[in-house]
Amino acid sequence: MQTITKTRLCVIFAFLALTCSVQMTDAKEIPPKFFGKFVLDRSENFDEFLSAKGVNWLLRQMIKLASVTKVIGKGDKPSTYNYENLTSKKNTLYHGWELGKTFRAEGLDGKPHDITFNYVNGELTEKHIRLDEPADNNTETYHYTIDDKDQLVLKMENNNIICRRWFKRQQPK
Repeated sequence: MQTITKTRLCVIFAFLALTCSVQMTDAKEIPPKFFGKFVLDRSENFDEFLSAKGVNWLLRQMIKLASVTKVIGKGDKPSTYNYENLTSKKNTLYHGWELGKTFRAEGLDGKPHDITFNYVNGELTEKHIRLDEPADNNTETYHYTIDDKDQLVLKMENNNIICRRWFKRQQPK
């Protein structure tokens, strides 16, 4: 009888531990540390990343010279957010979206994308599915974290090439 009670207690504790860990890692809100205006400071492997995507040399040089500012904040309605990617060539403004809900908008390439933002394990992700390209190479996911210097760090990967871009905070949270 005592063995059954110990087993039941172990199962209950395991269930509670699993429930607590899921709640801690799968946030329903983006933490305030991600809010603000961030200006591109530096990049690592960006040219290699663009090359792996098939971008020609001249266009890569133009893209690398473009200024980039990212603005992340709360939306006008509860549980909504705004994300702006401002460049010297083209801006993308995504206003009023919710975590985990896909919406359709124009990407930097000027084409329609299905876009989904999520926040899991301290990382904000931005997933794009290009709607006008074949399914074999139409998805990209951008990973955002805040480093120990309060910079927004963007990580991207293509064909085993990992690129990182650091953005300095320009406005407070």
